[in-house]
Amino acid sequence: RLFKDIFSISQDSNFMLHEPASHDDIYAYEYEDSPGPNCNHLTFDLKGGPKSPWNNKVVGLLLEELHRRAYFKEVLQDRYKHLRTVWIAAQPKVTAKGGLETPAEVEQRLIMKKDESLKVTCQTTCRKNKYSCRATVLDHLVKYKTNENEEDLPAWQWLQKLV
Repeated sequence: RLFKDIFSISQDSNFMLHEPASHDDIYAYEYEDSPGPNCNHLTFDLKGGPKSPWNNKVVGLLLEELHRRAYFKEVLQDRYKHLRTVWIAAQPKVTAKGGLETPAEVEQRLIMKKDESLKVTCQTTCRKNKYSCRATVLDHLVKYKTNENEEDLPAWQWLQKLV
C-alpha cells in the first residue's frame, strides 16, 4: 500500500515507468554534501542495489513513514528488489542487429515471458497434482491389500516407497 501511495502505482507493472534518480543527484549524495533523496518526490537508484547509500536513504524515509503504519525495513527492501526486477525486465535490450528494442518489441518480449511463466506454472501444478493423485491411490491400495491380506502386498508396498 505504501509503494502504491508514494510512487503512484496501482500494480507492479506500473513501476516499469518509474523515473530513476539522476546519476548527478546520486553522485552528489554519495561523494559531496547533497541532502539526498527528496521526501516529496522519492526516486530509487535503479542501477544500484537495494543497499546502496541512496536506496538505503529512500528505504529509511519509507521506513519513517511506515513506523506510523507499522511495517518493517526488510519488507521494504524485498518490495524494492521485486519492483527493481520488474523495471529491469522492462528496459530495452540490445537486439541481434546491435540496436535497442522498440517499445513494441519490449512489450512483446514481456508478454512472451509472462506467457512462458504461466505455462511453466501450469505444468508444475499439473505434475504435482498427478503425483498427489498417484500417491493417494497407492496409499489406499496398500491399505486395502493389507486389510485383505493379499499375496501381492509386498510389490505394492515397494511401489509405494518408490513413489
